[in-house]
Amino acid sequence: MYWDKGSLYKEMDRIYDVCIGCRLCFNLCPSFPALFDSVDHAGDRKREVAIAEGRVGKAVDRSDYLDLPEGEHASDASIEVEFRGEVTDLTEDERWEVVDLCYQCKLCDPVCPYTPGKDHEFQLDFPKLMTRAQAIRTKERGIKFNDRFLANMDFAGKIGSLYGPFINFLNKIKILRIFMEKLLGLHRHRILPKFQTNTFSKWFKTHESNISDPIDKVVIFGTCFTNAHDVALGKAAVEILEHNGVECIYPEQQCCGAPYLSPGDFKGFEKQARPNVDELSQWVKDGYKIVVTGPPTCSLTLKKEYPDYLEMHEKIQAISENTFDISEYLIYLHKQEKLDTNFKNEIGTVNYHVSCHLKAQQMGFKGRDVLKLIQNTKVNLINRCSGMDGGWGMKTEYFESSMKVAEQCVNDINKRDADIVCSDCSLASHQLKQASDGDVAPSHPILELHKAYGFSQSTGK
Repeated sequence: MYWDKGSLYKEMDRIYDVCIGCRLCFNLCPSFPALFDSVDHAGDRKREVAIAEGRVGKAVDRSDYLDLPEGEHASDASIEVEFRGEVTDLTEDERWEVVDLCYQCKLCDPVCPYTPGKDHEFQLDFPKLMTRAQAIRTKERGIKFNDRFLANMDFAGKIGSLYGPFINFLNKIKILRIFMEKLLGLHRHRILPKFQTNTFSKWFKTHESNISDPIDKVVIFGTCFTNAHDVALGKAAVEILEHNGVECIYPEQQCCGAPYLSPGDFKGFEKQARPNVDELSQWVKDGYKIVVTGPPTCSLTLKKEYPDYLEMHEKIQAISENTFDISEYLIYLHKQEKLDTNFKNEIGTVNYHVSCHLKAQQMGFKGRDVLKLIQNTKVNLINRCSGMDGGWGMKTEYFESSMKVAEQCVNDINKRDADIVCSDCSLASHQLKQASDGDVAPSHPILELHKAYGFSQSTGK
């Protein structure tokens, strides 16, 4: 039934109908306003038809209902019911616009009162419905070229590690960006992350650890973004962990596969994920925990998407249960009184942007908790999506919508005075920097912790 389009449409109608009646998620992402507006406009179309047929007059605002004779209130209300939009009134384009505007922030899941996690009889899982819709459409029409390109982050990282400065230069040339927009579907005005030739994996191979009696041992899952673009974050994470007596290893690994889920490419996702499952599960079996140093999308994928979209078995369950976001792991150490909190520097007041995919893990605000370990630190929560979602925010057709979401987040950040801005998501930081024309340039909580310890970014101590 999963791949049956008729079954999909029935489930769409069911879930859309619940959402229309609730509207709790009206301000979370572009999908829900599109759904609600389409249904409301459908009601307006019905009224226009009735007016044209002479069955009713134009709607008039009434303020005299308390003065009407008994029964006339119900008469007016019964007429208005005819002009209420319904799910069945949605056009094919309106139905699929909701799917296309979903960038899988997953913010609706913790907010929604009807989810499987809350044991409600509706069993409403909006993100999974959107992925199913994408998968069925992709199976019918094939995978679009730009989706293939954006999903293959490992290939992009390899090319970037060889020709990083040259690619970074080319990405600034207007005529070439117009060509890339036509060929790859990357919006010409999207500022692309810079490639680093000295990748995180290269750095780790030359890194020497002096830990002889570790308090714990972890596998660093560096993520494709940290490896190719955000090397400083990976280095800082390792240096902090080793400073606290944690043994770090960096085995063979590749992109977690999350970009393949966006267009519903399940085969690509499984092919990408399987080597990670085989490798990481062996280390977990040997007593290692998995610490993800990059965007929270990757820790979410290992924890929740692997069990949901791959055949569930012992290896995947072990990976899911032993994966930590880097901030989550440091708080885990702190609760065991194993984290050094002797900080040399203060960081002041922080506007902390809450990453959507950390919220989706429903584990609290661990990045904020890490920052609050530093003495005299005040943290303001900025609870607003950046609207990036990796490839979605880069695509030509969604760039403008993406930036509108980001502008709202920038406005929220600018309302609060702070010394620095932080986010656990490097992609969100990249997005907010562009949306603010460079005025808001978030750091990562781990980089700020690194400074608080007094470590030098170049030498690690």
